[in-house]
Amino acid sequence: MIQGHGEAEVFARHSAVRSGPVRSGPVRSGRVRSGRVRSGRAGHIARLRGELQVPMYRDAYALMLNTIVNSGLGLLYWIVAARTSSPEDVGRGNALISLMLLVSVLTQVDFGQALIRFLPRAGGDTWRLVLVSYGVAVGLAVLGSAIAMLWCHFLLDPADPLYVSLPFACWFVVSTAVWSVFSLQDSALTGLRASVWIPLENAAYGVAKLGLLVIVAQTSLADGVFTSWTLPVVALLVPVNLLLFRRLIPRHAASSADPQVPSRPVLTRYLAGGYVGHLAGQMSSTFLPVLVVQLLGSAQGGFYLPAQTAFAAMTLLSQAIVSSLVVEAAKDETHAPRYAAAMLRRIAVIVWPAAAVVAVAAPWLLLLFGEEYRENATFLLQLLMLTVFPKVVTSLFNTRCRLQNRTGRIAVLQSLQAAVLIGGTALLAGPVGLTAVGWAALAAEGIPALLLGPSVVRWLRRGA
Repeated sequence: MIQGHGEAEVFARHSAVRSGPVRSGPVRSGRVRSGRVRSGRAGHIARLRGELQVPMYRDAYALMLNTIVNSGLGLLYWIVAARTSSPEDVGRGNALISLMLLVSVLTQVDFGQALIRFLPRAGGDTWRLVLVSYGVAVGLAVLGSAIAMLWCHFLLDPADPLYVSLPFACWFVVSTAVWSVFSLQDSALTGLRASVWIPLENAAYGVAKLGLLVIVAQTSLADGVFTSWTLPVVALLVPVNLLLFRRLIPRHAASSADPQVPSRPVLTRYLAGGYVGHLAGQMSSTFLPVLVVQLLGSAQGGFYLPAQTAFAAMTLLSQAIVSSLVVEAAKDETHAPRYAAAMLRRIAVIVWPAAAVVAVAAPWLLLLFGEEYRENATFLLQLLMLTVFPKVVTSLFNTRCRLQNRTGRIAVLQSLQAAVLIGGTALLAGPVGLTAVGWAALAAEGIPALLLGPSVVRWLRRGA
Protein backbone atom coordinates (compact mmCIF):
# COMPACT_ATOMS: atom_id res chain seq x y z
CA MET A 1 0.00 0.00 0.00
CA ILE A 2 1.33 3.41 -0.90
CA GLN A 3 1.72 5.60 2.16
CA GLY A 4 2.56 9.24 2.71
CA HIS A 5 3.27 10.97 -0.56
CA GLY A 6 0.72 8.96 -2.51
CA GLU A 7 -0.09 11.77 -4.92
CA ALA A 8 3.53 12.33 -5.94
CA GLU A 9 4.03 8.61 -6.40
CA VAL A 10 1.01 8.18 -8.58
CA PHE A 11 2.15 11.08 -10.76
CA ALA A 12 5.46 9.30 -11.23
CA ARG A 13 3.64 6.05 -11.93
CA HIS A 14 1.41 7.68 -14.53
CA SER A 15 4.26 9.45 -16.27
CA ALA A 16 5.95 6.07 -16.71
CA VAL A 17 2.96 4.63 -18.55
CA ARG A 18 3.36 4.86 -22.30
CA SER A 19 1.41 3.58 -25.21
CA GLY A 20 4.25 1.21 -26.18
CA PRO A 21 7.34 1.31 -28.37
CA VAL A 22 7.16 2.86 -31.83
CA ARG A 23 7.71 0.29 -34.54
CA SER A 24 9.74 1.24 -37.58
CA GLY A 25 9.42 -0.10 -41.08
CA PRO A 26 6.57 -0.33 -43.54
CA VAL A 27 3.35 -1.21 -41.73
CA ARG A 28 -0.22 -0.92 -42.85
CA SER A 29 -2.09 2.04 -41.42
CA GLY A 30 -4.91 -0.24 -40.24
CA ARG A 31 -2.50 -2.31 -38.20
CA VAL A 32 -0.96 0.89 -36.77
CA ARG A 33 -4.37 2.20 -35.72
CA SER A 34 -5.27 -1.18 -34.20
CA GLY A 35 -2.02 -1.23 -32.27
CA ARG A 36 -2.60 2.29 -31.02
CA VAL A 37 -6.10 1.38 -29.84
CA ARG A 38 -4.78 -1.66 -27.99
CA SER A 39 -1.89 0.27 -26.45
CA GLY A 40 -4.22 3.13 -25.56
CA ARG A 41 -6.58 0.78 -23.76
CA ALA A 42 -3.65 -0.85 -22.01
CA GLY A 43 -2.44 2.60 -20.95
CA HIS A 44 -5.85 3.49 -19.51
CA ILE A 45 -6.01 0.19 -17.61
CA ALA A 46 -2.48 0.68 -16.30
CA ARG A 47 -3.29 4.20 -15.11
CA LEU A 48 -6.48 3.00 -13.44
CA ARG A 49 -4.58 0.22 -11.67
CA GLY A 50 -1.99 2.77 -10.59
CA GLU A 51 -4.66 5.01 -9.12
CA LEU A 52 -6.31 2.14 -7.28
CA GLN A 53 -3.03 1.47 -5.48
CA VAL A 54 -3.16 4.98 -3.99
CA PRO A 55 -5.41 5.04 -0.88
CA MET A 56 -6.80 8.51 -1.61
CA TYR A 57 -8.06 7.56 -5.07
CA ARG A 58 -9.09 4.03 -4.16
CA ASP A 59 -11.17 5.24 -1.22
CA ALA A 60 -12.74 8.02 -3.26
CA TYR A 61 -13.85 5.58 -5.95
CA ALA A 62 -15.11 3.15 -3.28
CA LEU A 63 -17.21 5.87 -1.66
CA MET A 64 -18.57 6.95 -5.04
CA LEU A 65 -19.46 3.33 -5.78
CA ASN A 66 -21.18 3.19 -2.40
CA THR A 67 -23.31 6.19 -3.38
CA ILE A 68 -24.36 4.45 -6.59
CA VAL A 69 -25.09 1.17 -4.79
CA ASN A 70 -27.14 2.88 -2.09
CA SER A 71 -29.10 4.93 -4.60
CA GLY A 72 -29.85 1.96 -6.86
CA LEU A 73 -30.85 -0.47 -4.13
CA GLY A 74 -32.77 2.26 -2.30
CA LEU A 75 -34.80 3.04 -5.41
CA LEU A 76 -35.47 -0.67 -5.97
CA TYR A 77 -36.54 -1.05 -2.34
CA TRP A 78 -39.24 1.61 -2.62
CA ILE A 79 -40.44 0.25 -5.95
CA VAL A 80 -40.91 -3.18 -4.37
CA ALA A 81 -42.51 -1.60 -1.29
CA ALA A 82 -45.01 0.19 -3.49
CA ARG A 83 -45.93 -3.10 -5.19
CA THR A 84 -46.09 -5.30 -2.10
CA SER A 85 -47.58 -2.95 0.51
CA SER A 86 -50.53 -0.59 0.63
CA PRO A 87 -49.94 3.14 0.07
CA GLU A 88 -50.85 3.73 3.72
CA ASP A 89 -48.21 1.25 4.94
CA VAL A 90 -45.59 2.71 2.63
CA GLY A 91 -46.41 6.25 3.73
CA ARG A 92 -46.29 5.37 7.42
CA GLY A 93 -43.10 3.36 6.99
CA ASN A 94 -41.41 6.17 5.10
CA ALA A 95 -42.42 8.72 7.74
CA LEU A 96 -41.13 6.58 10.63
CA ILE A 97 -37.87 5.80 8.81
CA SER A 98 -37.38 9.50 8.09
CA LEU A 99 -38.03 10.31 11.75
CA MET A 100 -35.51 7.68 12.85
CA LEU A 101 -32.87 8.97 10.41
CA LEU A 102 -33.44 12.57 11.51
CA VAL A 103 -33.07 11.72 15.21
CA SER A 104 -29.97 9.63 14.50
CA VAL A 105 -28.28 12.32 12.41
CA LEU A 106 -29.00 15.07 14.93
CA THR A 107 -27.70 13.02 17.86
CA GLN A 108 -24.42 11.93 16.26
CA VAL A 109 -23.08 15.41 17.07
CA ASP A 110 -20.86 15.46 13.97
CA PHE A 111 -18.76 12.58 15.31
CA GLY A 112 -18.80 11.08 11.82
CA GLN A 113 -16.75 13.96 10.44
CA ALA A 114 -14.54 13.94 13.52
CA LEU A 115 -13.63 10.29 12.94
CA ILE A 116 -12.74 11.04 9.32
CA ARG A 117 -10.59 13.98 10.42
CA PHE A 118 -8.77 12.52 13.45
CA LEU A 119 -8.57 8.74 12.99
CA PRO A 120 -5.85 8.85 10.29
CA ARG A 121 -3.27 9.91 12.92
CA ALA A 122 -4.88 8.61 16.12
CA GLY A 123 -2.45 5.68 16.46
CA GLY A 124 -2.97 3.61 19.60
CA ASP A 125 -5.91 5.77 20.70
CA THR A 126 -7.95 4.90 17.61
CA TRP A 127 -10.12 2.36 19.42
CA ARG A 128 -10.81 4.83 22.25
CA LEU A 129 -11.93 7.56 19.83
CA VAL A 130 -14.24 5.14 18.02
CA LEU A 131 -15.77 3.86 21.26
CA VAL A 132 -16.30 7.39 22.59
CA SER A 133 -18.13 8.34 19.40
CA TYR A 134 -20.27 5.20 19.66
CA GLY A 135 -21.08 5.83 23.32
CA VAL A 136 -22.03 9.49 22.96
CA ALA A 137 -24.08 8.90 19.81
CA VAL A 138 -25.93 5.91 21.27
CA GLY A 139 -26.72 7.74 24.51
CA LEU A 140 -28.08 10.78 22.73
CA ALA A 141 -29.95 8.63 20.20
CA VAL A 142 -31.72 6.75 22.99
CA LEU A 143 -32.69 10.03 24.65
CA GLY A 144 -33.85 11.71 21.44
CA SER A 145 -35.77 8.73 20.10
CA ALA A 146 -37.42 8.12 23.49
CA ILE A 147 -38.71 11.69 23.50
CA ALA A 148 -40.02 11.27 19.95
CA MET A 149 -41.78 8.02 20.85
CA LEU A 150 -43.32 9.49 24.00
CA TRP A 151 -44.81 12.17 21.78
CA CYS A 152 -46.04 9.63 19.22
CA HIS A 153 -47.59 7.34 21.85
CA PHE A 154 -49.04 9.67 24.47
CA LEU A 155 -49.78 12.90 22.58
CA LEU A 156 -51.14 11.55 19.30
CA ASP A 157 -54.60 10.17 18.76
CA PRO A 158 -54.63 6.39 18.09
CA ALA A 159 -56.10 7.14 14.68
CA ASP A 160 -53.10 9.30 13.76
CA PRO A 161 -50.79 7.69 11.15
CA LEU A 162 -47.77 8.26 13.40
CA TYR A 163 -49.30 6.80 16.56
CA VAL A 164 -47.19 3.89 17.87
CA SER A 165 -47.67 1.13 20.40
CA LEU A 166 -45.30 0.77 23.35
CA PRO A 167 -43.57 -2.35 21.92
CA PHE A 168 -42.98 -0.57 18.62
CA ALA A 169 -41.72 2.50 20.49
CA CYS A 170 -39.12 0.33 22.22
CA TRP A 171 -38.01 -1.13 18.87
CA PHE A 172 -37.80 2.39 17.42
CA VAL A 173 -35.45 3.47 20.22
CA VAL A 174 -33.24 0.41 19.68
CA SER A 175 -33.26 0.92 15.91
CA THR A 176 -32.21 4.56 16.22
CA ALA A 177 -29.28 3.71 18.49
CA VAL A 178 -28.20 0.85 16.21
CA TRP A 179 -28.47 3.06 13.14
CA SER A 180 -26.15 5.63 14.75
CA VAL A 181 -23.47 2.96 15.21
CA PHE A 182 -24.13 1.70 11.67
CA SER A 183 -23.48 5.19 10.33
CA LEU A 184 -20.43 5.89 12.48
CA GLN A 185 -18.75 2.60 11.56
CA ASP A 186 -18.72 3.78 7.94
CA SER A 187 -16.96 6.96 9.07
CA ALA A 188 -14.48 4.83 11.00
CA LEU A 189 -13.78 2.69 7.93
CA THR A 190 -13.23 5.87 5.91
CA GLY A 191 -10.87 7.34 8.52
CA LEU A 192 -8.88 4.10 8.56
CA ARG A 193 -8.47 4.20 4.76
CA ALA A 194 -10.59 1.07 4.43
CA SER A 195 -13.49 2.50 2.44
CA VAL A 196 -13.43 -0.48 0.07
CA TRP A 197 -15.48 -2.34 2.69
CA ILE A 198 -18.28 0.25 2.72
CA PRO A 199 -19.94 -0.56 -0.64
CA LEU A 200 -19.74 -4.27 0.21
CA GLU A 201 -21.37 -3.67 3.60
CA ASN A 202 -24.11 -1.46 2.19
CA ALA A 203 -24.75 -3.79 -0.75
CA ALA A 204 -25.28 -6.63 1.72
CA TYR A 205 -27.59 -4.40 3.75
CA GLY A 206 -29.54 -3.31 0.66
CA VAL A 207 -30.08 -6.88 -0.53
CA ALA A 208 -31.00 -8.07 2.97
CA LYS A 209 -33.60 -5.38 3.59
CA LEU A 210 -35.05 -5.95 0.12
CA GLY A 211 -35.39 -9.69 0.74
CA LEU A 212 -36.87 -9.11 4.20
CA LEU A 213 -39.36 -6.64 2.72
CA VAL A 214 -40.65 -9.33 0.36
CA ILE A 215 -40.91 -11.80 3.24
CA VAL A 216 -42.78 -9.52 5.66
CA ALA A 217 -45.16 -8.49 2.88
CA GLN A 218 -46.43 -12.08 2.88
CA THR A 219 -47.20 -11.95 6.60
CA SER A 220 -49.56 -9.99 8.80
CA LEU A 221 -46.66 -8.24 10.58
CA ALA A 222 -47.51 -4.64 11.34
CA ASP A 223 -45.01 -1.96 10.25
CA GLY A 224 -43.27 -4.39 7.92
CA VAL A 225 -41.61 -1.55 5.98
CA PHE A 226 -39.91 -0.14 9.08
CA THR A 227 -38.96 -3.62 10.31
CA SER A 228 -37.40 -4.64 6.99
CA TRP A 229 -35.42 -1.38 6.93
CA THR A 230 -34.01 -1.69 10.45
CA LEU A 231 -33.63 -5.38 11.31
CA PRO A 232 -30.76 -6.16 8.88
CA VAL A 233 -28.70 -3.38 10.46
CA VAL A 234 -28.52 -5.30 13.72
CA ALA A 235 -27.11 -8.34 11.95
CA LEU A 236 -24.41 -6.29 10.19
CA LEU A 237 -23.08 -4.55 13.29
CA VAL A 238 -21.28 -7.64 14.60
CA PRO A 239 -19.17 -8.62 11.54
CA VAL A 240 -18.26 -5.04 10.64
CA ASN A 241 -17.17 -4.14 14.17
CA LEU A 242 -15.23 -7.39 14.47
CA LEU A 243 -13.42 -6.33 11.30
CA LEU A 244 -12.79 -2.90 12.81
CA PHE A 245 -11.57 -3.87 16.27
CA ARG A 246 -9.80 -7.14 15.52
CA ARG A 247 -8.11 -6.32 12.24
CA LEU A 248 -8.24 -2.75 10.97
CA ILE A 249 -7.71 -0.77 14.17
CA PRO A 250 -4.77 -2.90 15.45
CA ARG A 251 -3.13 -2.72 12.02
CA HIS A 252 -3.69 1.03 11.87
CA ALA A 253 -2.28 1.54 15.37
CA ALA A 254 0.83 -0.48 14.52
CA SER A 255 1.48 1.49 11.32
CA SER A 256 1.10 4.99 12.82
CA ALA A 257 4.61 6.42 13.07
CA ASP A 258 3.67 9.83 14.55
CA PRO A 259 0.31 9.49 16.35
CA GLN A 260 -1.58 12.66 17.20
CA VAL A 261 -4.77 12.61 19.24
CA PRO A 262 -6.89 15.76 19.65
CA SER A 263 -7.19 17.08 23.18
CA ARG A 264 -10.64 17.31 24.71
CA PRO A 265 -10.93 21.11 24.14
CA VAL A 266 -9.87 20.74 20.50
CA LEU A 267 -12.30 17.89 19.90
CA THR A 268 -15.12 19.77 21.65
CA ARG A 269 -14.60 22.90 19.58
CA TYR A 270 -14.36 20.82 16.42
CA LEU A 271 -17.62 19.03 17.19
CA ALA A 272 -19.41 22.22 18.21
CA GLY A 273 -18.60 24.12 15.01
CA GLY A 274 -19.26 21.12 12.82
CA TYR A 275 -22.57 20.39 14.53
CA VAL A 276 -23.89 23.92 14.08
CA GLY A 277 -22.98 23.76 10.41
CA HIS A 278 -24.57 20.33 10.15
CA LEU A 279 -27.79 21.63 11.72
CA ALA A 280 -27.87 24.43 9.16
CA GLY A 281 -27.39 21.93 6.35
CA GLN A 282 -30.15 19.72 7.72
CA MET A 283 -32.44 22.73 7.96
CA SER A 284 -31.93 23.60 4.32
CA SER A 285 -32.36 20.00 3.09
CA THR A 286 -35.23 18.78 5.28
CA PHE A 287 -37.21 21.98 5.76
CA LEU A 288 -37.07 23.09 2.13
CA PRO A 289 -39.59 20.48 0.84
CA VAL A 290 -41.98 21.53 3.61
CA LEU A 291 -41.53 25.18 2.66
CA VAL A 292 -42.22 24.41 -1.01
CA VAL A 293 -45.49 22.70 -0.11
CA GLN A 294 -46.51 25.54 2.18
CA LEU A 295 -45.76 28.23 -0.39
CA LEU A 296 -46.71 26.53 -3.65
CA GLY A 297 -48.91 23.56 -2.78
CA SER A 298 -48.48 19.79 -2.57
CA ALA A 299 -48.39 19.33 -6.36
CA GLN A 300 -45.35 21.59 -6.70
CA GLY A 301 -43.80 19.73 -3.78
CA GLY A 302 -44.18 16.53 -5.78
CA PHE A 303 -42.56 18.11 -8.84
CA TYR A 304 -39.66 19.21 -6.64
CA LEU A 305 -38.84 15.68 -5.44
CA PRO A 306 -37.02 14.30 -8.55
CA ALA A 307 -34.88 17.42 -8.87
CA GLN A 308 -34.02 17.31 -5.18
CA THR A 309 -33.07 13.62 -5.46
CA ALA A 310 -30.77 14.22 -8.44
CA PHE A 311 -29.08 17.15 -6.72
CA ALA A 312 -28.57 15.10 -3.55
CA ALA A 313 -26.93 12.34 -5.60
CA MET A 314 -24.46 14.78 -7.17
CA THR A 315 -23.72 16.25 -3.75
CA LEU A 316 -22.99 12.79 -2.36
CA LEU A 317 -20.59 12.04 -5.21
CA SER A 318 -18.64 15.22 -4.41
CA GLN A 319 -18.70 14.43 -0.69
CA ALA A 320 -17.24 11.00 -1.40
CA ILE A 321 -14.23 12.58 -3.07
CA VAL A 322 -13.86 15.23 -0.36
CA SER A 323 -14.02 12.65 2.48
CA SER A 324 -11.15 10.71 0.94
CA LEU A 325 -9.23 13.98 0.57
CA VAL A 326 -9.67 14.82 4.27
CA VAL A 327 -8.35 11.40 5.32
CA GLU A 328 -5.24 11.57 3.15
CA ALA A 329 -4.49 15.21 3.95
CA ALA A 330 -4.91 14.52 7.68
CA LYS A 331 -2.10 11.94 7.44
CA ASP A 332 0.14 14.23 5.41
CA GLU A 333 -0.91 17.83 6.02
CA THR A 334 2.18 19.25 4.33
CA HIS A 335 0.93 18.06 0.95
CA ALA A 336 -2.77 18.87 1.55
CA PRO A 337 -2.94 21.49 -1.26
CA ARG A 338 -1.44 18.99 -3.73
CA TYR A 339 -3.98 16.35 -2.73
CA ALA A 340 -6.80 18.90 -2.99
CA ALA A 341 -5.74 19.89 -6.51
CA ALA A 342 -5.65 16.23 -7.53
CA MET A 343 -9.14 15.60 -6.19
CA LEU A 344 -10.41 18.77 -7.84
CA ARG A 345 -9.37 17.24 -11.14
CA ARG A 346 -11.40 14.12 -10.31
CA ILE A 347 -14.45 16.26 -9.59
CA ALA A 348 -13.88 18.07 -12.88
CA VAL A 349 -13.78 14.85 -14.93
CA ILE A 350 -16.43 12.85 -13.04
CA VAL A 351 -18.96 15.00 -11.17
CA TRP A 352 -19.09 18.04 -13.45
CA PRO A 353 -19.67 16.06 -16.67
CA ALA A 354 -22.34 14.00 -14.89
CA ALA A 355 -24.09 17.19 -13.79
CA ALA A 356 -23.89 18.58 -17.32
CA VAL A 357 -25.39 15.40 -18.77
CA VAL A 358 -28.27 15.50 -16.28
CA ALA A 359 -28.89 19.17 -17.06
CA VAL A 360 -29.02 18.58 -20.82
CA ALA A 361 -31.14 15.44 -20.47
CA ALA A 362 -33.43 16.97 -17.82
CA PRO A 363 -36.57 17.12 -20.02
CA TRP A 364 -36.29 13.45 -20.97
CA LEU A 365 -35.33 12.29 -17.48
CA LEU A 366 -38.30 14.06 -15.92
CA LEU A 367 -40.58 12.65 -18.60
CA LEU A 368 -40.05 9.28 -16.90
CA PHE A 369 -42.08 10.66 -14.00
CA GLY A 370 -44.75 12.14 -16.23
CA GLU A 371 -45.44 15.04 -18.58
CA GLU A 372 -46.34 17.37 -15.71
CA TYR A 373 -42.93 16.82 -14.11
CA ARG A 374 -41.21 17.73 -17.37
CA GLU A 375 -43.25 20.90 -17.73
CA ASN A 376 -42.83 22.09 -14.14
CA ALA A 377 -39.38 20.94 -13.01
CA THR A 378 -37.05 20.95 -16.03
CA PHE A 379 -35.61 24.41 -15.47
CA LEU A 380 -35.37 23.77 -11.73
CA LEU A 381 -33.34 20.60 -12.29
CA GLN A 382 -31.04 22.44 -14.70
CA LEU A 383 -30.45 25.24 -12.18
CA LEU A 384 -29.67 22.74 -9.44
CA MET A 385 -27.17 20.96 -11.69
CA LEU A 386 -25.56 24.34 -12.39
CA THR A 387 -24.96 24.84 -8.66
CA VAL A 388 -22.76 21.72 -8.66
CA PHE A 389 -20.01 23.77 -10.35
CA PRO A 390 -19.54 26.56 -7.75
CA LYS A 391 -20.19 24.10 -4.93
CA VAL A 392 -16.70 22.69 -5.34
CA VAL A 393 -15.26 25.96 -4.01
CA THR A 394 -17.22 25.80 -0.76
CA SER A 395 -16.41 22.08 -0.46
CA LEU A 396 -12.67 22.76 -0.69
CA PHE A 397 -13.01 25.68 1.73
CA ASN A 398 -14.75 23.41 4.23
CA THR A 399 -12.04 20.80 3.73
CA ARG A 400 -9.31 23.30 4.54
CA CYS A 401 -11.22 24.45 7.63
CA ARG A 402 -11.59 20.87 8.86
CA LEU A 403 -7.88 20.20 8.41
CA GLN A 404 -7.14 23.39 10.36
CA ASN A 405 -9.76 22.47 13.03
CA ARG A 406 -11.61 25.73 12.32
CA THR A 407 -15.11 24.34 12.09
CA GLY A 408 -16.56 27.62 13.41
CA ARG A 409 -16.00 29.02 9.92
CA ILE A 410 -17.95 26.10 8.48
CA ALA A 411 -20.81 26.87 10.89
CA VAL A 412 -20.91 30.50 9.76
CA LEU A 413 -20.75 29.61 6.06
CA GLN A 414 -23.41 26.91 6.16
CA SER A 415 -25.71 29.02 8.33
CA LEU A 416 -25.49 31.87 5.83
CA GLN A 417 -26.06 29.47 2.95
CA ALA A 418 -29.15 28.04 4.65
CA ALA A 419 -30.48 31.56 5.23
CA VAL A 420 -29.95 32.50 1.58
CA LEU A 421 -31.53 29.26 0.35
CA ILE A 422 -34.62 29.39 2.56
CA GLY A 423 -35.01 33.17 2.43
CA GLY A 424 -34.45 33.31 -1.32
CA THR A 425 -37.01 30.57 -1.92
CA ALA A 426 -39.59 32.36 0.22
CA LEU A 427 -38.88 35.67 -1.49
CA LEU A 428 -38.95 34.41 -5.08
CA ALA A 429 -41.66 31.75 -4.82
CA GLY A 430 -44.40 34.24 -5.67
CA PRO A 431 -42.80 35.77 -8.80
CA VAL A 432 -41.12 32.69 -10.34
CA GLY A 433 -42.77 29.66 -8.71
CA LEU A 434 -40.86 26.42 -8.21
CA THR A 435 -37.71 27.66 -9.94
CA ALA A 436 -37.25 29.94 -6.91
CA VAL A 437 -35.52 26.98 -5.26
CA GLY A 438 -33.03 26.74 -8.13
CA TRP A 439 -32.22 30.45 -8.16
CA ALA A 440 -31.85 30.51 -4.37
CA ALA A 441 -29.59 27.43 -4.42
CA LEU A 442 -27.45 29.00 -7.15
CA ALA A 443 -27.09 32.16 -5.07
CA ALA A 444 -26.32 30.16 -1.91
CA GLU A 445 -23.42 28.41 -3.67
CA GLY A 446 -22.39 31.05 -6.21
CA ILE A 447 -21.97 34.05 -3.89
CA PRO A 448 -19.69 32.22 -1.40
CA ALA A 449 -17.75 30.74 -4.33
CA LEU A 450 -17.00 34.24 -5.63
CA LEU A 451 -15.98 35.48 -2.19
CA LEU A 452 -13.95 32.44 -1.14
CA GLY A 453 -12.58 31.49 -4.54
CA PRO A 454 -9.37 33.58 -4.38
CA SER A 455 -8.31 32.14 -1.01
CA VAL A 456 -9.06 28.58 -2.17
CA VAL A 457 -7.02 29.13 -5.36
CA ARG A 458 -4.08 30.44 -3.31
CA TRP A 459 -4.28 27.34 -1.11
CA LEU A 460 -4.30 25.04 -4.14
CA ARG A 461 -1.29 26.81 -5.67
CA ARG A 462 0.83 25.96 -2.65
CA GLY A 463 0.93 22.40 -3.91
CA ALA A 464 1.85 23.33 -7.46
